Amino acid sequence: MKIIVTGSLGHISKPLTQELVQKGHSVTVISSHIDRKKEIEDLGATAAIGSLEDVDFLTATFTGADAVYTMVPPNNYFDPNLDLFAYYLRLGKNYRQAIEAANVKRVVNLSTIGGPLGFANRYRISSC
Repeated sequence: MKIIVTGSLGHISKPLTQELVQKGHSVTVISSHIDRKKEIEDLGATAAIGSLEDVDFLTATFTGADAVYTMVPPNNYFDPNLDLFAYYLRLGKNYRQAIEAANVKRVVNLSTIGGPLGFANRYRISSC
């Protein structure tokens, strides 16, 4: 299967990528940091360097995928100007738009905020 993993090389995404590659899947890992490219490739995955704020990038990366694992990466929670709900909502909408445009059929979404908004039920998405 062709699987897209968001979350770069985080606590969940890195071991997930390692396991998926070990099982023979074609894995692409999205990261916003170009300096992670080599480490991603050393795991046997393909690096897609870009921003979760860029719907066109997400759509292009998701296109042709059998499954996508989505999550919203941490932000600067100490920033008094951060509207955390708006941040989660914006990235969730970006994911939704890209998933629909790329016609992805399988999505696993790690959700800590926004789970009760109905997105998972509407699109038959599994929430962890």
